Amino acid sequence: MITSTFVKVFIANLGKTLLYEFEVVVVNRRLVELRKIVRTKSKTVIDTLLEDHSASICILCATGKDLTKEHVIPKWTFENNQNKNFVTGINGLSQSYSKTTLPACSHCNSYLMGALERNLELLFRHKDLSEQHFSNDEKSKIILWLEFIDYKFNALDLRRKLKKPKGGAYIPYLADFPVSIMQRMDDSPSKIFTLFRNSLKKLGVKSRVNQLNSLVTFKTTNESFHFFHQTSEYIFIELPQHSIALFYHFNQEFDVERDAYDSAMEIR
Repeated sequence: MITSTFVKVFIANLGKTLLYEFEVVVVNRRLVELRKIVRTKSKTVIDTLLEDHSASICILCATGKDLTKEHVIPKWTFENNQNKNFVTGINGLSQSYSKTTLPACSHCNSYLMGALERNLELLFRHKDLSEQHFSNDEKSKIILWLEFIDYKFNALDLRRKLKKPKGGAYIPYLADFPVSIMQRMDDSPSKIFTLFRNSLKKLGVKSRVNQLNSLVTFKTTNESFHFFHQTSEYIFIELPQHSIALFYHFNQEFDVERDAYDSAMEIR
């Protein structure tokens, strides 16, 4: 006998499934447009920002019109908690996630990347990793999202100037150096700029089949948001509201996900 409760649950689940499938269709179309923008506009973005690190342009398409504030770490990941901060390695200074933004036009921010983030937030909300794994298509979208965060940190470090380090002396001569250069004193500026270029160009790549095993997904029971990141090397983000944690190696490929997991455990 089919009860009214069963029917309600069935309809609710069907509605969620249809909504998610519609979101997938929408986001796939918009990611095609994103890739085209990155491929055609990346040179302009790169040349402009390398010429003027503080240029007021969209970090994806280079327009100077209709600019909005794109959060380096999306607000929904830390539930817009104003007390969540991260520390800049070279300065030792605390910086609020909610106030760490970059310029992006409303089209790239809300329409394109916003569609991806809404899709992922919906995915995370309804995915129970103890019962079901991410599909390859879902993993590809997660990887793209994490690569976008990495690109934003590359751009942020390029734009930020060195401030007085915590507990240290202020050296005026160094004030004009981007944080990205000061963080990688062993690397030449050209190598740092190459990392910046590559982090943007990755967003224009369609297939991530070779990177799928580089993404490690966890079911977490921690109650707090956690995040750590090494530019162009790895990223860890924990989403307690969804009981999900993610670790991704940006430039390493693995035959099996277990190898990526073991590598991640060494870093953690």
